[in-house]
Amino acid sequence: MKHTRQAGWILLMIGLILPFAALAQDQTAVVATTAADFSSGAHAVVSVDPVGGPRTVQSNLSPTISDVGVDAYGSHFYRMERYGANNVTKFSIDAPSTIIWQYSTEGDDSNSNPYDMVFVSETKAYLLRYGTDTAWIVNPSAATEAEFKTGELDLSAYADADGIPEMHSGIIVDGRLYIVFQRLDENDLWAPKNTTLVGVFDTVDDTEITQITVPVENPIAIQYLAETDTIYVAGVGDFGYNYFGGIAAVDVSDESYPVTEIIDGETYGGIVGMIIVSAAKGYFIGYGTWQNNTLYSFNPSAQTPAPTIVSGFESMSIAGMQSGVYLDQNNMLWLCNQTDGQVDILNTSTDTVDESVDTELNPQAVVFVGGSQGTTSGGDDGSSSSGCFLNTCR
Repeated sequence: MKHTRQAGWILLMIGLILPFAALAQDQTAVVATTAADFSSGAHAVVSVDPVGGPRTVQSNLSPTISDVGVDAYGSHFYRMERYGANNVTKFSIDAPSTIIWQYSTEGDDSNSNPYDMVFVSETKAYLLRYGTDTAWIVNPSAATEAEFKTGELDLSAYADADGIPEMHSGIIVDGRLYIVFQRLDENDLWAPKNTTLVGVFDTVDDTEITQITVPVENPIAIQYLAETDTIYVAGVGDFGYNYFGGIAAVDVSDESYPVTEIIDGETYGGIVGMIIVSAAKGYFIGYGTWQNNTLYSFNPSAQTPAPTIVSGFESMSIAGMQSGVYLDQNNMLWLCNQTDGQVDILNTSTDTVDESVDTELNPQAVVFVGGSQGTTSGGDDGSSSSGCFLNTCR
């Protein structure tokens, strides 16, 4: 009887372990893509493995407009058609070109411009609507459009003089939703003249907890790293003109949320993308001019970080590293190389390209479905060794 019981436990453990092992080996990247002349868009799916390639790719799936974003949760991904289209479309990774549903994000607004979906669970997410002053609380598993919106967050307190706060992206840590607001002045050529704020909300009752002031202008990325218990916010400023961005660190272990600026963006013309790999290594994209950017690596924990250029990624068009994840389960960084119309998969241990994958149209954002993430979570997929699931952490 004892041996039978032990055998039963062994079989049970094997039954529990095998699905997770299989999941860890079966991760897929979903890439939002756009035509070089911005006349159209689509998405591509790329296998994460094998390391060293060749990875498989399906391109130009479900063609649409060029202004698209992508998020993911569980075995599904969600494509947002933004300015002028204003909808979200749900797909399964098992049938990546078959629409499960497509729901409007308009409500009473003329141009909601959906930018990000921040997931609590399969049945609850926050839909950030850039062109409005309200975020929607939605049910991603809703069977009908009438059941999709379940509530909203009134974010008018974050608006500037033009009445819109420009909610850009968000992340959930320990049951708290952090939303970053750009607060651009629509009446003055969208200049970032206002104090950047991060709003903190309870994901149980959807009430505001506090506001955090961040010393970077025009924020374009927010990410949490469990290793340091820190949220990082990157901003581009005014693209090298009167207002400069940078990278700031927010200590979320302290209820007072102390903030430190770790990169002054003025030297780099503003920061247009960021990913933090570990306490000792991160990357950002410095802005030169339109489609002329450079990738840097740096130590986010150093008292005076000394960013260095990543060889082979100078003076080129690099998109992404904003809303999205970009680190796969092998801890490789997926870079949206729009100069060559491909995703360059960078080994973060050696800063060398593991493989370049042609996506047909220009890649502009990446998320992952399935598997286990690398050491980070940024806005949007798969489980993470940092304790994050999609943009939900711990």
